[in-house]
Amino acid sequence: MSRQNSQPTAWANYHGHSHFCDGQGSPETYVKKAIELGMKSLGISSHAPVPFATDWNMEAARLPEYIQILSLLKQKYASQIEVLSSMEVDYIPNMAGPSHHRIVSAGLDYVVGSVHFVEAFADGTPFSIDDSTEDFCRGIDEIFGGDIQKAVERYFELQRKMLEDESPQILGHMDKIRLHNRNRFFFDEKAPWYVQQVHDTMNLAKEKGTVVEINTKYYDRAGISFPSQDHYGWMARNNIPVTLSSDAHHPARLLSGFTEMSGLLKRSRIKKLWQFDNGKFSARKFDENGIIW
Repeated sequence: MSRQNSQPTAWANYHGHSHFCDGQGSPETYVKKAIELGMKSLGISSHAPVPFATDWNMEAARLPEYIQILSLLKQKYASQIEVLSSMEVDYIPNMAGPSHHRIVSAGLDYVVGSVHFVEAFADGTPFSIDDSTEDFCRGIDEIFGGDIQKAVERYFELQRKMLEDESPQILGHMDKIRLHNRNRFFFDEKAPWYVQQVHDTMNLAKEKGTVVEINTKYYDRAGISFPSQDHYGWMARNNIPVTLSSDAHHPARLLSGFTEMSGLLKRSRIKKLWQFDNGKFSARKFDENGIIW
């Protein structure tokens, strides 16, 4: 299906990975799947390099190859789909972030800015909130003296610092630290102190012109999204700019949860999703079949 002949309603996805980081499959396999699904736009956003070894970030030496491949894919499939170049960029003060020269010089269409690392262990190893629950517990105990509220507040504080100093176009999975509540109770997600952290962060994103991603990566398997569905009504009332992304790590997951989530958003009175079109993000109406272009 060509872009010229495509239906006026079609999905786009701005957060997805590839074998350049911890995703499965080449960028081209994602593009081909997106065309098969009738998507209008696909952003490839592999994890950007960081200055230490991880299990999921791209190696810095592969960045030129990554950018070159995305450029070639844009040209190759231009008549069938809009391919966008991006990276999910970790924000680590004085170390990594959306304004790092490596990111700026890459000439990306947009940046997904995320916080995964919150302080470091005594030996200097960065503490990732995205590791196992066992490692999460160790970080809370050893770095924050067992104070989960202190750790959570620092997590959101880092996101707000990124928004203040290096605003990305998209804020990735902004409350992902609550992921570990699936396995055991760490904190009350309805507690006033926690809700305030979430809302303050989204309000700042709105102020800075950053779109808040509604991440559906875990929706099919666990029924959760980031941000939590608890906040959708508030987001609608406060006109928080949002987009829908699946954080796909496999081509088959490109539209994971989109149909179900679109219904939830509609019922929460979120009427528009922000989409990349003509070089910028703008709000568009949607239904269960996709964005109304």
